[in-house]
Amino acid sequence: MKTFATLTVAGVVGILLLKLLAAVILPFFGLAIGLVAMAVKLALIAAVVFFVYSLIRKRKEETAG
Repeated sequence: MKTFATLTVAGVVGILLLKLLAAVILPFFGLAIGLVAMAVKLALIAAVVFFVYSLIRKRKEETAG
C-alpha cells in the first residue's frame, strides 16, 4: 500500500508540474511564433515594395534613355 501512495503522490505532483510548465512555457511559445510571423510579414512587405520600386526604376531608365 505504501508503494501505491508513493506512486499516487508522484503522479499528482507530475501533473501539477506539467500544468505549471504549460502555463509558463506555452505563452512564450506563442509569443515566439507571433514574432516570427511578424518578421516574415515585414519581409514580404519589404520584398513587394522593392519589387515595385525596381519596376518603376526600370521604366524611368527606359523612357529617359
